[in-house]
Amino acid sequence: SEITDGFPVEFLGIGQDERGLFPEFRTPDGILPLNVLSQGTQSIIQWLAQFLFGYAQYYDYPENLAEKPGILLVDEIDAHLHPSWQRRILPALTNHFPNLQIFCSTHSPLMLAGLKAGQVQLLRRDANGQVTVSRNETDIIGWSADEILRSVLGVRDTMDLTTASEIDRMGELSLKETLTEQERSELESLRQRVGEVLPGGPATSQMESFARFLKEVYANQQSDSSSASRKRPRVSRRNEGGE
Repeated sequence: SEITDGFPVEFLGIGQDERGLFPEFRTPDGILPLNVLSQGTQSIIQWLAQFLFGYAQYYDYPENLAEKPGILLVDEIDAHLHPSWQRRILPALTNHFPNLQIFCSTHSPLMLAGLKAGQVQLLRRDANGQVTVSRNETDIIGWSADEILRSVLGVRDTMDLTTASEIDRMGELSLKETLTEQERSELESLRQRVGEVLPGGPATSQMESFARFLKEVYANQQSDSSSASRKRPRVSRRNEGGE
């Protein structure tokens, strides 16, 4: 229940019907058998049960199991889980089993939140198709999911593809020394659409980032520097010290 935030689950015992035996749980929806719980709830109960059974059996069911060293390996540990549950898994496990080493794979930025330097092994394929491994050099404490996606998982733009594409096109047009009438019309249309979309988004940082973007674009427009020295601006939602 420390993991399933807002949906406490308590094991009650073993029930029986014409099909045989089954585990029962008390939930906010009443007393239910395991097989009717959501897929995410079933998944986390099943792998936690396998882990605890194997852990206890290895040490012959000691009373001080939480003090025993152990290793847990889980593939796609965040599968089927609500985002609010994902960020609770590792803290719950490490709190109850401080001597447990956990190795798990994930694509969720919420699973990485709160980890310390060196705890993330990032796997990537290089240009030759070979898998390379790198580690996080700094703690991932206090970071938002957006920041983790951009700086750790390499997702350059975390907004929808259409808006990101339009912002890139704005930058491309704004940095041109001369525009055709069609391009000027397109740029004005893009500015209007993006200006209407971003204020409706949930993150204030998006507007701040967009303001910095426009400031850079207009500064480059007014600059006397050659076009060869100009760089295409990118929208960044990280504070200093980020990507």
